[in-house]
Amino acid sequence: PAATAALSAGGLLLWGGLLTYALAFSPNGTPFRDEYFVRKLVGLGEADGVAINAVFTSLFNAMGVWPAVYAALLIPAARSRTGLPAWPFVSASFFLGFFALGPYLALWTPDPAAVAPPTRDELGKGGIGSLCVRALESRWTAGGLAAVAALQLGLAASAGPAAWVDYGRLFDESRFVHVTTLDFLTLSALAPFWVANDAGRRGATPAWLPALGFLPLLGPALYLVLRPRAGDGGCNRRPCARGA
Repeated sequence: PAATAALSAGGLLLWGGLLTYALAFSPNGTPFRDEYFVRKLVGLGEADGVAINAVFTSLFNAMGVWPAVYAALLIPAARSRTGLPAWPFVSASFFLGFFALGPYLALWTPDPAAVAPPTRDELGKGGIGSLCVRALESRWTAGGLAAVAALQLGLAASAGPAAWVDYGRLFDESRFVHVTTLDFLTLSALAPFWVANDAGRRGATPAWLPALGFLPLLGPALYLVLRPRAGDGGCNRRPCARGA
C-alpha cells in the first residue's frame, strides 16, 4: 500500500507539474499563430495555400492515435481496484492527451480480479460497453492504428532537414507545438508499463512482446495487433491476473 501511494503521489506530481508548466511556463511567443495552426489542422482554416510544418502535422495526427492505443490497453484489462472508470479519462484524452489521462494513470491501483482478454461470452453481451470492448479487442482496429502510426512516423522521418529545423524553431516559440511535443513524449514514456501490464494479464508470448512498448507509438500499436485474444488459446481467467 505504501508503494502504491508513493507511485500515485508521483504520478499526480508529474501530471500537475506538466499542467503547470504547460499553462504558465511553456513558450508562448506566437499565440495568434497557434490559433491559426489549430484551425488549419482541424480543417476549419481558410484554404490560403499555406502549409503547416510537415513534422508537426505528423505529430499532431499521431496524437490522435495515442488515445485509442491507451483505450485498448486500459479499458479491457487495466481495471482499477478503486473502481475509478477509465473511459471518461480516455474519452477526454482525444482532446487533451496526457492532461486528461494523467489522473487516471496516477490513481490506478491494480485489481487482482481483473482478467484479460475478455472471453467470447463477455464480448458477445449486448450494450454499448460490449461493443466498445469488441472494437478495442479487434485486430482490425489494432491494424488500422498501427498503419496510421507507421504512416505518420514515416512522414515525419522523411520530411527533410529543413522541416526539422523549422520544427525546432516552432518548439522554442509556440506553446501549441511545445506542449503537444511534451504530451507525445510523456505518453511514449509511460507506454511500456501499460503494455507490460496488459501482456502480463494475457500471458502474452513470446517474451519479447512487451518490449514493443518502448518503441514510440508504433510499438504499442503493433503490440495490440499481436497480443492474445479470446479464443487464441492463451489464458484469460483469474490465474493469469498475476501480471499486474
